[in-house]
Amino acid sequence: MSKLLFVFAGLVMWMLGSVKAQNDRDIPVPTPAQLTWQNAELVAVFHYDLHVFDGEKYNQQKNRISPIEDYNIFNPKKLDTDQWIKAIKEAGFKIAILTATHETGFALYQSDVNPYSLKAVKWRDGKGDIVKDFVESCRKYGIQPGIYIGIRWNSFYGVHDFMVNGDNQFAENRQQYYNRMCEGMVEELMSRYGDLAIVWFDGGAHGPEKGGPDVLSVFEKYQDNCIFYHNTQRADIRWGGSETGTVPYPSWGTFPFPFSHSANQEVVLANNFQLLKEGDPNGDYYMPAMSDAPLRGYNGRHEWFWEPGDEEHIFPLENLMNMYYKSVGHNTSLILGLTPNPDGLMPEPDVKRLKEWGDEINRRFSNPLATASGKGNQYKINLKGKQEINHIILQENIANGERVRKFVLEGKTSDGWQTIFEGSCIGHKFIHQFDNMEVSEVRLTVLESKGEPQIKNFQVFDFSNTLK
Repeated sequence: MSKLLFVFAGLVMWMLGSVKAQNDRDIPVPTPAQLTWQNAELVAVFHYDLHVFDGEKYNQQKNRISPIEDYNIFNPKKLDTDQWIKAIKEAGFKIAILTATHETGFALYQSDVNPYSLKAVKWRDGKGDIVKDFVESCRKYGIQPGIYIGIRWNSFYGVHDFMVNGDNQFAENRQQYYNRMCEGMVEELMSRYGDLAIVWFDGGAHGPEKGGPDVLSVFEKYQDNCIFYHNTQRADIRWGGSETGTVPYPSWGTFPFPFSHSANQEVVLANNFQLLKEGDPNGDYYMPAMSDAPLRGYNGRHEWFWEPGDEEHIFPLENLMNMYYKSVGHNTSLILGLTPNPDGLMPEPDVKRLKEWGDEINRRFSNPLATASGKGNQYKINLKGKQEINHIILQENIANGERVRKFVLEGKTSDGWQTIFEGSCIGHKFIHQFDNMEVSEVRLTVLESKGEPQIKNFQVFDFSNTLK
């Protein structure tokens, strides 16, 4: 009888193990490019275009429909992409993106298919290539390069919202020409500058099914380990639903559809982009959110491009830290917009603020009191006697997917175990800030999960909240 029970118990354990393995297989996991993206946490996007040089405030609505009269205003006499990249390197950024083209349609490299490019200007005798300079600077300082391609609007060619105006044969011919030119530019940018971390099509990129260029097949021909963002066929990340540099909690790294803007657009856009902001813990596709905001977005402004006399709109350090908590600390990577000036340099006030921000992040999070990691449902940190703590960082091993669905953090005080936080999503990183609490132990208990929980980091901190 005992032998039969033993066999039966073994069969039950085998069945449970099979269910667990099946659950593990059902968990969406990131591609290597997506994993690199989330591990980067801080991403810079440098916006540079002709209207940086016109001495006027940037007017997006006007610039989308008004060609620049004299493209030779483009003359960054002191251009130094090394200076740009050193500024973000010191702040802890890992990826940098350059606007190779934006809404004017002007290309910041030597294009053979788009005559409206650096070949056309007097600067550097028409031989400049800022994309090349940028990528080389990135690799020099250990930053992964990315390229932003704006083809949705092109004021020079008269393209608005992907399409040439008109419905006659002339418009049809121009649309075909524009589509071929866009495909050619994508081929140039994907093939000439080596491996990229991300290609970002601003506002998306209509595919052939909507009358636009076939950019995805060109991208996939040359870049096999790169984030593609995005068109109606593919999106490796999703917009976080605002340009505040923040997302709400929770923000899951999974999504119910294979791309963010599709036949399901009504669902995606509903309730002020709620699905984009929050994701879906039961989604079948790994597609983490990104948070984005310009550095010069303070006090009612929102400037992606350099403007004269705009330094007072650089976000204060306190605001940037709040942004960090609600982006990186909410399971997204933060894309910060930076604005080189007409000389071709990052303005010193911007460089200074970036350095202050990086220093403050390091001050807060480089020296945990204690750390734990492992697999399973419970993790405990024993401190050296009673200590004050005020921050906790949690990280899952997202290489094997987001598994935690419900958890509780507790601290052992003089009055016993007290709840610090009850949550749902951990993902790549969850940061919780709270009032000082004196504890001797800290405990993480996973109450619900999909598959076995895998905690990469469980860290506790104590530091002053006073900004230096």
